[in-house]
Amino acid sequence: MLAGRFEKLSLPEQALTLLSLLSVALWVFPQAAAAQAAGASESKRLAFEIKLENLQSTLDATAARDIPGTKVYILKNYLESKNSPLVDHVETLLLQPNWKVVLSISHAESNMCKYTLGNNCWGIGGAKYHRYYPTFAEGIVDASALIEKYHDGGLTTPKTMMRRWVGWNNQSWIAANNLVLSQIQALGI
Repeated sequence: MLAGRFEKLSLPEQALTLLSLLSVALWVFPQAAAAQAAGASESKRLAFEIKLENLQSTLDATAARDIPGTKVYILKNYLESKNSPLVDHVETLLLQPNWKVVLSISHAESNMCKYTLGNNCWGIGGAKYHRYYPTFAEGIVDASALIEKYHDGGLTTPKTMMRRWVGWNNQSWIAANNLVLSQIQALGI
């Protein structure tokens, strides 16, 4: 009867249920876990490893981007709602220390990479020395590194970055950046 209910759960729900049960078992029976670690018989260890392998294969089949509430899931849905090609690079974005500013500048410069030349959504290099990137991921990493240099120099907000990044007084650039930054903050990520 319980097996039938378990099969009706979605794959992420099954993975979370299995992980929860495993956590409870380790909490209730810590001596069993200690015995496993200390070198219990091979047959017991093998049975435990099989269960972990089954759990791991379930977790592998459930990408983080499909688990509601995760940063990856929230950002993926946000970018999908904006029809941004960056939706395929959510993980790369989130690995960057300045991912929020990378995203906000992409909005101010290219409507979140909808209008781009050479996978450069950030206007890096300007019109005369425009940089080209083989992939969006490489552009994301370079944009984050450049933003880090700006931050190291004390330019930490769109308002303070604008003159150097844009080259002229562009209040709409500041507004576009601040819009995305406030939307990200409202999403809680």
